[in-house]
Amino acid sequence: MQPVQKEDRPGTSLHNGVGLRRWLDYLPVAAYTCDPQGLINYFNRYASELWGRAPKLNDAADRFCGSFKLYAADGSPIAHDECWMALALERAEKYEGQEIVIERPDGSRRTVLAHANPIYDDTGNLVGAVNILVDISDQRHVEETQARLAAIVESSDDAIISKTLDGRIVSWNTGAERLFGYTAREAIGQSIMLIIPPERRDEEQLILARLCRGERIDHYETIRVSKEGRRIDISLTISPVRDSRGNIVGASKVARDITARKRAEAAIVVLKDELATQLADLRRLHEMSTRLSTTLELKPMLEETLRTAAVIEGTEMGVLLLCEDNRLEIGASLGFENPFLAAVAHMPFDDGPYGVSCQEPCRLVVEDVEVCPAFVPYRDVARRAGFRALHHTPLVARTGKIIGALCTHFRAPHRPSDQEMHLVDLCARQAVDYIENARLYQQVREADQRKEEFMATLAHELRNPLAPLSNSVHTLGLVDVLSPEARQLREIMERQVNQMVRLVDDLLDMSRISRGKLELRKERLELATAIRTAVETSRPLIEEAGHQLDVDIPTEPVLLDADPVRLAQVISNLLNNAVKFMAKKGRIWLSAHTEGDQLVISVRDAGIGIPPDMLRRIFDMFAQGDTRTGDARGGLGIGLTLARTLVERHGGRIEARSEGPNKGSEFIVSLPLPNHVDGITASASANHHSRPLETHRILIVDDTADAVYVLSKLLEALGQEVRTAHSAATALRSIEADVPDLVISDLGMPGMDGYALARQLRNRPELDGVVLVALTGYGQESDRQHTQEAGFDYHLVKPVSVDALRDLLASLDRCLTESDRSRTCR
Repeated sequence: MQPVQKEDRPGTSLHNGVGLRRWLDYLPVAAYTCDPQGLINYFNRYASELWGRAPKLNDAADRFCGSFKLYAADGSPIAHDECWMALALERAEKYEGQEIVIERPDGSRRTVLAHANPIYDDTGNLVGAVNILVDISDQRHVEETQARLAAIVESSDDAIISKTLDGRIVSWNTGAERLFGYTAREAIGQSIMLIIPPERRDEEQLILARLCRGERIDHYETIRVSKEGRRIDISLTISPVRDSRGNIVGASKVARDITARKRAEAAIVVLKDELATQLADLRRLHEMSTRLSTTLELKPMLEETLRTAAVIEGTEMGVLLLCEDNRLEIGASLGFENPFLAAVAHMPFDDGPYGVSCQEPCRLVVEDVEVCPAFVPYRDVARRAGFRALHHTPLVARTGKIIGALCTHFRAPHRPSDQEMHLVDLCARQAVDYIENARLYQQVREADQRKEEFMATLAHELRNPLAPLSNSVHTLGLVDVLSPEARQLREIMERQVNQMVRLVDDLLDMSRISRGKLELRKERLELATAIRTAVETSRPLIEEAGHQLDVDIPTEPVLLDADPVRLAQVISNLLNNAVKFMAKKGRIWLSAHTEGDQLVISVRDAGIGIPPDMLRRIFDMFAQGDTRTGDARGGLGIGLTLARTLVERHGGRIEARSEGPNKGSEFIVSLPLPNHVDGITASASANHHSRPLETHRILIVDDTADAVYVLSKLLEALGQEVRTAHSAATALRSIEADVPDLVISDLGMPGMDGYALARQLRNRPELDGVVLVALTGYGQESDRQHTQEAGFDYHLVKPVSVDALRDLLASLDRCLTESDRSRTCR
């Protein structure tokens, strides 16, 4: 430490110690005094504030300074007996403006300038020293902050500019030089308009107005121009600059180059659009695949495939060609008239743009038919049809065979994008599989049709000779002169002819069923009548085999809605089957009983039984069990198939049971009992539909206009008052205006679906009396559970029949007559 220059008797002369201390009390800085031994004998309040503590006066624990710890300007620690006060006392020298750092008890530090001076009495003796401490911490902080801020501004990648209110540039950092190309020497003093393009200069006035109101402007995106004329996308943050009196005198601008971000955003928008387009195209392919999987009809498949390809390529013209026996066949067309289609069909199979598509497994793209040399012979056809470009994609089967071509056409010169061609390839590959399946299905269906026609023809042809045979047998029965041997022969012939008649009848029935021409003539009949007819039909076979038949049916009348002839035929076929697969002198049990709303009929025998593997296919057509019994009788194997079909046509089911070979078998038929209560007769049930229905206010909600129209007309024909709505939102408004008795709603509607509509209505107590009916194409138990949970009262499956609507309205009439119109009439 170096003292200041020595003077004669340096220091302070103490004429009056009390006066010095009073003078020190008025100083606005910290001051204290020590005696010659360094004991503190006075300090003012600024000193205690600076030290963060009040030291004890004249106490050896606090010598030379009241600070907790002392440090030099470079941060090295200083002992108290080496501080400026100690040196002033030790050397009788004064030390002015010496920098020192003091640490207070709380750990905070302050930087001060120490002014230590020795004190003398009137005789010149050293009586102590005074130290005045000037706190310069805040000033040093400001200077450091300003220096740090200047360094940050200069090193910033962003352009940082300040300007006056009249737009004159007053500062221009390195970032501004890099961004705009002007050096600080070139820019400072110039107008800010230097970097603002002409079409953006009005912005500056708007910005100035906001600054004058004291507003800060954040992330203002605009465009500026560089020295080279390059347009730059920037984001501005603008803050007002104030003078010492708080007046706004300028602005500070931070400009960040966002050109790369803008380009990235634009690229993302383009990419999103492309991805959205691709997703839409893939969705179309998925939807096409879904629709194609629901049909095996060839024509709809071809039309759906062509429509999908046309949408993908953004056109409305196209043909789908099929290669059939070295000729072209138009499978589907879009946007073309018959003359063009006829011209294509007559083009050479092995030449021309369409024939080549069916000859070579490669894509054909003609961007402009007017300049394509290969298309010269067909330009007139193209001109008349109205297209200038075409894209052909071959339809290649998995075997490599070309089965056709998918051809899209365009009204102007055009080349599909790589993405479009890829998607059309996917479309073609999917279509090929479905087309081949449809063709295979068509072939199988044609084979089935030929088989059915053959069976029908065979049955009819067999019946022609059977008629005279049967008549002859009956004629012989009228002759009394027959010998016993001849009479026995006639009975054998009669039984065999009857068996032939039954086989022919079965063939005819199966043919009718296969062609959908078998009609049931249902009527109300008693079970006993059908049982009696069946037993009478089968009795000759049963008696011939020597079997015992036990019949057990309810004594009280059991009514059925059934075709009496067909029901007797089912039971007779089961009895004949028991006879066929049981050795002579066996036993057959025929029984019937009711279980809830079902009638259960059982035919059980003690025959050869059914192996487990045979149970799974016992009802298949032409299925035959083991007939190797002592008296097993053959057949066509269609009796059980016919029985199952007739039972199912009556709304029932049939099953076969057997514990295995030689343990007999049992066939169980379940049929629904009529919907009657406590002995209501057939006439009473018939009156159910003959009674007039009450008129109700009905609201139909469906987004399909045709469905709404047809259902409304049907309900009006039933005497109902009908309103319609094509969306759930429209339905809500209609209900607000006039509350209906009944709402029939579709479920799958755009926007708010039928489930949401039902929940909204059920959440409004004032609409609790409205009956809600779900009308849907889904009819499984889980679907019914979902509609019930949503608040629907009824679940109707499309297409709904007139009888179902009558039953619904009739049940609604019953609900309206009850005192509690709650949803207990579900």
